[in-house]
Amino acid sequence: MEKNYRFIAISSLAISLIGILSCFYSFYRVWNGASQFNTIPEIFRILFSFSTLNLDFTNRFEHIDIWNFVFYLLLFIGSLQFIKTKGKETRFIGFVFSVIFFNAIIVLLQSTFYKFFLTKWQDVTSLQIFSIIIGYLALMGVLFVSYRVLKLIKSEKEIDVIITENKTIVTDTGKWQRFFHWVVDVAVMSLIVIPVIISLGYWLADSGILSGNETLQMFFRGRWSLYTIIFVFILIYYPISEILFGSSPGKFLTESRVVNSKAESPNSSTIFLRTLCRNIPFDALSFFSKRGWHDSLSETYVVKEKRTGFKTNRLLWILPVLAIYLLVMYFGKRFYTEYKASIEFNNTMSEKLNFLESEIKNPNTNQFFVVNDVDYYGNINNYGFKIEKIEGSKITIKRIIGESLSESSFAQAKYLYDQQKDTAKTFIIRRDNLVNIFPKTQDEIYRPVRTLEFFEPGIRYGIENVYNFATPYLQVSIGSDSNDYSNHNASVYFQNLGGSGTILNIKNINNDIKWKTSFPLKVTNDVQSPTIVPIENFKLSERNISQIELLDSLKQKHIYLLKTNGMQAEVIETK
Repeated sequence: MEKNYRFIAISSLAISLIGILSCFYSFYRVWNGASQFNTIPEIFRILFSFSTLNLDFTNRFEHIDIWNFVFYLLLFIGSLQFIKTKGKETRFIGFVFSVIFFNAIIVLLQSTFYKFFLTKWQDVTSLQIFSIIIGYLALMGVLFVSYRVLKLIKSEKEIDVIITENKTIVTDTGKWQRFFHWVVDVAVMSLIVIPVIISLGYWLADSGILSGNETLQMFFRGRWSLYTIIFVFILIYYPISEILFGSSPGKFLTESRVVNSKAESPNSSTIFLRTLCRNIPFDALSFFSKRGWHDSLSETYVVKEKRTGFKTNRLLWILPVLAIYLLVMYFGKRFYTEYKASIEFNNTMSEKLNFLESEIKNPNTNQFFVVNDVDYYGNINNYGFKIEKIEGSKITIKRIIGESLSESSFAQAKYLYDQQKDTAKTFIIRRDNLVNIFPKTQDEIYRPVRTLEFFEPGIRYGIENVYNFATPYLQVSIGSDSNDYSNHNASVYFQNLGGSGTILNIKNINNDIKWKTSFPLKVTNDVQSPTIVPIENFKLSERNISQIELLDSLKQKHIYLLKTNGMQAEVIETK
């Protein structure tokens, strides 16, 4: 027994710690902005090969490993209990290993199907092939270890039986514990089945098998496809559990097992009959009577094993901790994301306010002002104005007409001005009046308090944005020639919609991107020929912020912040 004891203790601790570590890594990536599994570097996916659980109720990446962590944590606690009681307490170990064993079979079948029918081997790298081999070996190893552990646990357990001269008395498992078995087993089956159904759905959508086949379309769109999948999984789940080990995962938790009328393990045909009877409607509630239907019809019983561990009520403290954990993980990410988005929005709006303050208080003939009318509900298309002349306190402006979009853009303003600059109507405003309508708060940008009659009398406007046509206006996009997310090479495309300029330097703020170019770097206003800068050490799964120092044609310096999140990028000018 000493050898078996060490095997169970070491296996449980090793698998639980590897699983917990992989879950922590997933949590770290998700909470730092990763939006898909492919953003996890290839080298770290080897770690995931040793954590075979794939349990989830959703297909959302931010919920990945939430349930896996629960089971690995239970296995870790069970390992400590097993060691503390010198091998007597096995409930958590048996429960989790039975889930791991069944899930490993499903993952093995699913993975084999994908490798044979979906993988494009001509596009697979040598590192990916190595990971696939390691994954299969790890999966087979975990399958063997879990089978061995469960067999050892059951071999040490005895039925709680009293043998007298006249009869043999066994302790039946109580009705509420039977109900608990059903709840646990349904939850485990759901956690295992749902990822398979989601994966199958994606595969059917991408494969095109359903296109043109109305019979298959009707089947998979109807409820009968779900019933069929559930029926198949029930036919796999219970026979595997009860034939090999005499217990389903739920029964491992209550130290119960299935026996026949002679208090022996039933044969395979009896277990299959018992499983078929489970599909009778309302069978799950039938054991609240004297005997459940799938028990009586198959002549089987669910009985207690001799208790060797500590009392069950000591485990109840785990339930509130588990509830808190699930609430935090399911909703915490959303609240954290909203909090970060709020901080990011406030910072962006603060930068915009500083920029508007500088531009409005220092008017010049290169500026274009986008306006929004206040408390006017007529059909008016005044988009903004361009400053044409400044003479003392008088400013001559040209009104530009255009449809107001949800948010203005530099390209839209430049296009409208170029189309109307020779025919636009001019107006005169006072410099001090323009300066005084600077928005003081973020709300005033969209709901102006300080307004001015720029054009028609009686219609007042606030300032929404200011563009300077003489200074560079950068737009940035990120491109990558590789679908390998562990490849940190990419290209940055700088498009300049405004006046020409020169990038003096790019400084990294929260990253170590290597800009493979020499500075100063000219950026012309040729939209068709963007300036391309190759970069290295670009981490697609992280938010990267860099500062761009740029000199315009008038030798004035401008500072921009380049923010990237995955392949998305934005540039904000700061003052």
